[in-house]
Amino acid sequence: MKNFLFLPALVLPLVALAQPVHPPPPPNIIQDSTEFARVLSFTPINGPPVARQVCSPVTSTKPAEHNAGGAILGGLTGALIGSRFGGGRGKDAATVAGAIGGAVVGDRIGSANSSDTVTQDRCETVYENGRPTGYQVTYEYQGQRGTVVMNHAPGEFVKVRKTLTIE
Repeated sequence: MKNFLFLPALVLPLVALAQPVHPPPPPNIIQDSTEFARVLSFTPINGPPVARQVCSPVTSTKPAEHNAGGAILGGLTGALIGSRFGGGRGKDAATVAGAIGGAVVGDRIGSANSSDTVTQDRCETVYENGRPTGYQVTYEYQGQRGTVVMNHAPGEFVKVRKTLTIE
């Protein structure tokens, strides 16, 4: 309990000796006026790029892989031709072989003469300039050029605040 009372008794004189902090006095302003400077040019300061996707349809043709009509027609033609050869079981075998061979040849001929048309979307990412975050303005004031960054597009003139102070 004695230590508890001893600490505030030690700190209290230090607080009493501390000087209050006063802000410095304001400067003596003699003249405060607004004038205008002529804008010579300004350019936007673009923000970060913005990505967007652009898609467009692309049509392509490729040869057909199989042609059912050609296979059927070739198979019938091959069977008809195969049935003209041999006799008995040999005639049946020739008919079957002619049908299979005709189907294969008909499929190949039919697919070589036809194609499949495919339409797909082709997409790409396009980067565009972001919205301006400010403007770099070149101006002329009292015969001298200057540059400043503003957060909005200027007009034909910009305001120049002129303050004279005595310290």
